[in-house]
Amino acid sequence: MNNFRKHFPMLTNNPDFVYFDNGATTLKPKTVIEAEEFYLKSISANPHTNDYQAAYQANEIIRETRQQTAQFINAASPNEIVFTSGTTFAINQIAHGLRKKINPGDEILTTSVEHSANLLPWIVMANQTQAKVKTLPLTAAGAIDLEQLSQAINAQTKIVSFAHVSNTFGYENNIEEIVKVIRKCNPRVIIVVDAAQSVAHTEIDVQQWDIDFLALSAHKMYGPFGLGILWGKLALLDELEPLLYGGGMSLSIADNLQDYQLASTPDKFEGGTPNISAIYAFQKALEFITKIGIKNIKTHELNLKKYFIEQVKKHNLQSKIEFYNLNNASPLIILNVKGINPQDIATFLDLKYQIATRSGSHCARRTVDLIETKVSLRISFAIYNTIAEIDRLIEALNHSEEFLDVLF
Repeated sequence: MNNFRKHFPMLTNNPDFVYFDNGATTLKPKTVIEAEEFYLKSISANPHTNDYQAAYQANEIIRETRQQTAQFINAASPNEIVFTSGTTFAINQIAHGLRKKINPGDEILTTSVEHSANLLPWIVMANQTQAKVKTLPLTAAGAIDLEQLSQAINAQTKIVSFAHVSNTFGYENNIEEIVKVIRKCNPRVIIVVDAAQSVAHTEIDVQQWDIDFLALSAHKMYGPFGLGILWGKLALLDELEPLLYGGGMSLSIADNLQDYQLASTPDKFEGGTPNISAIYAFQKALEFITKIGIKNIKTHELNLKKYFIEQVKKHNLQSKIEFYNLNNASPLIILNVKGINPQDIATFLDLKYQIATRSGSHCARRTVDLIETKVSLRISFAIYNTIAEIDRLIEALNHSEEFLDVLF
């Protein structure tokens, strides 16, 4: 896996830099960066017409990337793939599009520890429709509790939305088992999965899971910023009301300026000029991950976490550091040095050791429901991280009480 580091300009240009903020965004390989640059330099056309060659190429890129994305998550059809600006937009589109299906008193179930992108849209939609947002039961580790799940589902349950992998606790929910329980209790429930934190680390199969909608972001899977994917079962997508209206998604507008006809799915959700250079770059990200193999990526990342845990125990770091999620199969760790603000530790790691981590609430405002803090330091691994980098992190954590030395 060390050989993959040469593909990432951020690392080759900064050989002493340690990047452990992959839960927020991954670094971009050279092929992804060059693809976006190539599009802007050599094609640079707006799609939605075939009147000249460059525009035809733009449309072909959209078609090809839609096909590749469908294969990557095992969608039944490329027409089930909608390009968005990211996971946040995708979930907002789902919530907005389902609004007419929601009646006063209906229940929307999610977890309290979701990223705000998978919590706020449902709260807003419930307030608008007089529905109720209720929380799913969780285990102490932050997973959906399968033993208690059936008690939460009833005839009023309309939507269940949750993360495949939590962006804080890192627990990987067993999608298939969760879906089986929900379908048995109420087969009409619409199931939405946020895959932003899992798509670069583990296999996704939307058909095998039997879910209804999925959302993900390209920038968390070695791809470009400003691009996401909304997947949905085609029949359900056809029923959704678009969040945006404009060019590229309308077929006709009547003389009375009241009636109109929209394009079919997925075009009806992609109004306006698409982020076409990013779509082309996303092709290369998918190819990059596919070439390495998602199973190989997962094995490497979990080996890194295993080694990290071994070093934590070897150096007795648990005596001065509170670790909240060491016991799960996720390349993500949250911690707090006892008595020290996590922002101060993050600054210390950066200034003294050139280690990039993330501190704060991680856009999950209710982690306090499981642990006695609203803020923490998050460390997250990717394919380019190494044992040597973890050794540097362990050394830094061993000296964390020296944080004031770099602050003043």
